[in-house]
Amino acid sequence: MRVLILFIATLLSAQTLNFIIPQIEINTSSTTTQPVIQTEELNDTFVSINSKAQIAVVINKKRFYKYIPSLMNSLIAYYSQKSIDYNITLYDSNVNLSSLPQKYILYYTTDKTKIASLKDYNKTFFLPLIHKESNSSDNVFFGGINFKAQIKALSDITDKNTSVITSDTQISKTLLTYEQNLTNVQNIFRYPNINYKDLNDSFVFLNTVSSKTAQVLSKITQKNIQTKLNLTPQIGYSPLIILLTQPQDTKKLIISNSIINPPLIINEYTNLLNSDIKYNWFNYSTLILANKAYNMQNQEDEFYMSDFNIYIFDNQINYKTKLYRISQGAFKEVK
Repeated sequence: MRVLILFIATLLSAQTLNFIIPQIEINTSSTTTQPVIQTEELNDTFVSINSKAQIAVVINKKRFYKYIPSLMNSLIAYYSQKSIDYNITLYDSNVNLSSLPQKYILYYTTDKTKIASLKDYNKTFFLPLIHKESNSSDNVFFGGINFKAQIKALSDITDKNTSVITSDTQISKTLLTYEQNLTNVQNIFRYPNINYKDLNDSFVFLNTVSSKTAQVLSKITQKNIQTKLNLTPQIGYSPLIILLTQPQDTKKLIISNSIINPPLIINEYTNLLNSDIKYNWFNYSTLILANKAYNMQNQEDEFYMSDFNIYIFDNQINYKTKLYRISQGAFKEVK
C-alpha cells in the first residue's frame, strides 16, 4: 500500500511540473489553469521539507529542451523510489553558478574547456555528458560513456578494410576520431551521401543515431551489399533498430553497450513517468551521478553506487563495455 501511495503521489507531483523554456511551455494539466512556476523548483511535498537530497540541474534549455522532461522525470523517479526527502531545482545554463544555494550540481555541457573553471567554486559538480580523459579537480565527477573503449572493443574484431558512415553531430565527429586512431579507415561517408557499393567486403562503422542506422542497414540489404560486419557504439543501442528493420538487416550487426543490467525497480519507476534508463544513456549516467550526490549528502559509500551496482573511481563512472547482437527481436550478449 505504501508503494502504491508513493507512485500516485509522484505522478500527481509530475503533473504540476512546468518547464519554462524559451518559446516553449510544457504544462501537462488539461483540467485547470495553473500559474507558471518561475523558480522552476520541484519539491517533494509528500515528505518533510528537510531534504536529504538537494540538487541543482544546470542545462542549456534551448539546446536540450527535448530531453528535459525525460531527464527530470528520471530524477523524480529515482529519488521517489528511495523514499527520501528531496529537492530538485532546474536552472538555465546562463545562471551564475556562484549564486546557486545548492552545493551539488548536475551540470550538462559538452564543452570540455569549461571543466577547468569549475575548481574555483565551493560546490560539487557532476557532468553526465563528458567522459574524464585527464586529471581534474576533486570537486568534479564525470558520467559520460567511454566511447573510446566501445570503439576499441569493436575495432578488435575488424581488419584493414573498414568504412565509416557518420554525420555532422558532435558525438559522430568524436567517434570518427577514435575510429581513425584505432582502425585503418578506407572510406568515410556522411549520411545520407553513401556509395553503398564501396561497403562491399568491408567492416562498416555506423556513427549515426538508431533511426538513421536502421535506414542504412535496410538499404544494405535492399541493394544486396555484402559487408563483413556492421558495427555501432552506444548511440545504436535502441529498440528503434529492431522496430525499423527486418531480421536480415541486422544479422551482421554488432553493438557495443555500457548500460548493463539497469536496476529493475528504478527502471519501472522511470517507465511510469514516461522516461527510460534501459536504453537512454543520458538518463542512465544522470541517475548514477544522482546516486553519488545522495551518498555524499548522507555519508554513504564514496566509491560504490549500490543502487546501480557500479563504481566511481578517480571521479569517473567505471563503465563496462559488452558486445551485443540482435536475435529473435532482442539484444543478446556476444559471448
